[in-house]
Amino acid sequence: MNAETLAALSDELAALSRAGLPLDRGLAALSTELGGDAVGRACRELSRQLAAGRPIDEAMTLALKGAPPHVAALVRSGVISGKLAESLTRLGEHSRLRLRLSGLILDALFYPGLVLAFGLCIFAFLGTFVIPRFISIFADFGMRLPWMTQVLFTINEYAVMVYLVVPASLVGTLLLLRWTLLCFPAGRKIWWRFTGAIPIWGNMQRQIHMSLFYDLLGLLIIAEVPLHEAMRLSGSASPDPLLTDAANAAAADIEAGKPLEPSLLEHHLGTPWAAWIAGVGASQGKLAPQLELLRETAQRQAEWRARWLHAVLPSVLLVFIGAGFIGLFLLSLFMPMFQLLNGLSS
Repeated sequence: MNAETLAALSDELAALSRAGLPLDRGLAALSTELGGDAVGRACRELSRQLAAGRPIDEAMTLALKGAPPHVAALVRSGVISGKLAESLTRLGEHSRLRLRLSGLILDALFYPGLVLAFGLCIFAFLGTFVIPRFISIFADFGMRLPWMTQVLFTINEYAVMVYLVVPASLVGTLLLLRWTLLCFPAGRKIWWRFTGAIPIWGNMQRQIHMSLFYDLLGLLIIAEVPLHEAMRLSGSASPDPLLTDAANAAAADIEAGKPLEPSLLEHHLGTPWAAWIAGVGASQGKLAPQLELLRETAQRQAEWRARWLHAVLPSVLLVFIGAGFIGLFLLSLFMPMFQLLNGLSS
């Protein structure tokens, strides 16, 4: 299930829950109205699971094939806190936020990707019709070629391998590795550590997940769920397994009597500033409003990083592709020509 479908379904569920209507009958009626699109099919299957008497979190796990595992945990937290409509609304907002920020990154990659594809077409044309003529000319004159030109000619000799097989193999290996790692809890943690180490992107993803964590924690605090239990529930609703482990560890510390601020700091749940804000809010009995502030701050930081990538990434990739690959290509090809022309003129 993609993020757009999940967001739309969350909105419909939140509306039904907020109106106090039976979810199974409301979803059945909604599926009839929506027809056979993705949201309509999801509503129909979820209605069937609820009508069979299953709890809503279990029903969503069974009905929404391909939904992230944190969805059921977030819904479960909403049921426990008595704020199911708010939790479902947050789920829709979170899905749309991820979709919007991912769209910014994809937009930033589109134009450089188009330039790269055009550049590969140029390389293929030159490798087929132009470079062989240069190779013949240099061989006739018995020239000693620069190492860059030798590398270019070697690459051209194995063009299919270099331009198609190797990139396709790398992409396929990365996708297979990702799929394999995400199948196991330990592998998921390895994958999240890897993606979290990517500059800018890793921080952006972390801020998105922290905004959801702060949001749900605030809802549970308002519902008077004990802080340590609210911490565990909020962590379990995160798609980041590292954040889930950190939240569980912080919850154990809080349950043992440790204050909130050092618990958050020790387990890296937010920045030192965020931990201080939360600690002050807890000491003053105003934790929920402070968590709302932290949620808004984390979301703004994630959006700022996404916009920064959207503005900077195309230029960086274009310079890398244009000045790098194409520049080195032309330099390697024409350096021997300059030597040849100098030799002939002298």
